Amino acid sequence: MTIAFFVTAFPSLSETFISNQIISLQDNGHLVHIFSQEKPSDKKIHKVVEEADLLRNTFYLQCISKNRIGRIANLLSKLVRYFTIDKIIKVYNFSFKNKGKCSVYELTHYLDKPAYDVLHAHFGQNGNYVAQLRINGLFKNAKFVTSFHGYDLMVKPSFYTQLFDSDVTITVNSKFSKNQVLNLNCTLDKVHILPVGLNTNFFTRNNTNSKVFCLLFVGRLIELKGPDIFLEICKELLARNKIIFKAIVVGDGVLKNQLEKKIDSLYLNSIVELVGSKTQEQIKEYMEKADVFILPGITYKGRSETQGLVIQEAQSMQIPVIISDAGGMAEGILDGITGFVVKQNAIKQFVEKVELLACENVVRKRMGYVAKKFVKEKYEIEKLTNQLLTIYDCRLDK
Repeated sequence: MTIAFFVTAFPSLSETFISNQIISLQDNGHLVHIFSQEKPSDKKIHKVVEEADLLRNTFYLQCISKNRIGRIANLLSKLVRYFTIDKIIKVYNFSFKNKGKCSVYELTHYLDKPAYDVLHAHFGQNGNYVAQLRINGLFKNAKFVTSFHGYDLMVKPSFYTQLFDSDVTITVNSKFSKNQVLNLNCTLDKVHILPVGLNTNFFTRNNTNSKVFCLLFVGRLIELKGPDIFLEICKELLARNKIIFKAIVVGDGVLKNQLEKKIDSLYLNSIVELVGSKTQEQIKEYMEKADVFILPGITYKGRSETQGLVIQEAQSMQIPVIISDAGGMAEGILDGITGFVVKQNAIKQFVEKVELLACENVVRKRMGYVAKKFVKEKYEIEKLTNQLLTIYDCRLDK
């Protein structure tokens, strides 16, 4: 199939699930074009993105001339170069029958592109954008899929009325996010649960021995991920003085300065290291050294983690995980078997679980072994890609 992905910023360090999905589709013989609303501000790129040469088929939608004459010239040059009656009709529809917010200059991006079999938008806002294109006559024969991931669910029900009224198929990554989509008045028959996946062969642990017991947090430094709670856990562990440990925080975000100050005020400078945002390959290196992974996320302003792929990445690296019961995270582990689920903000419970895993090497290693098996069965990208292709094929049948 020929597939068009519509995303917000590509390639994004924090959205490896999109790259994973595209690479897997390519490996299955499908052609994927990526339409990105903007270029990411972070210049770091995951090695797998370069190896799969994904940027070769990436097109940036923001790159339209700001000069009106330049916009007209670009559009006309493409129209002449790729002239067909069908393209003239598209320009006419965009110019005189426009039923949405799309500009005629949007056609600059699409006049030289193939007829896609599938349009796949990641995040609801991009689904709205694709729905507008189709209302104006573009890609009407393509099958339309939109995947919701979390922040895109924090809107009023009316925000997606046009999208949900179309012939779109919706995918969500957990039962938790499915309920959120249904609360936005999407009909049940449109919704499929399809977790985001990973390459478990890549996330395979080689080093099993740590010199110092190591706790790891990986995620954007924002409230709902709970990086400040991670520091409180470290503070309580240090005060109880039952184990010797170090802690690594991987990620960047709006809380960075606040966290640096908190590390100073809690006298954790010799214990906690903030290392900033990292590529997938570098994150794996930190996971090689980790004994326990912690994601103490919370519900913040009504929003919480819907899956948290990094939880599955840690388990694939045979690291027991300790997470909160916020959002849909608990759906991604086996509580008491591959890790532990504790209540939001329950710092003492987190600490008790860390101490248990630090003192019980056999338990910790057994959890890690089962965790790898669990993730391979449920979150392996190849298996999930097959499920995605089934969804595409169902749409093709219609």
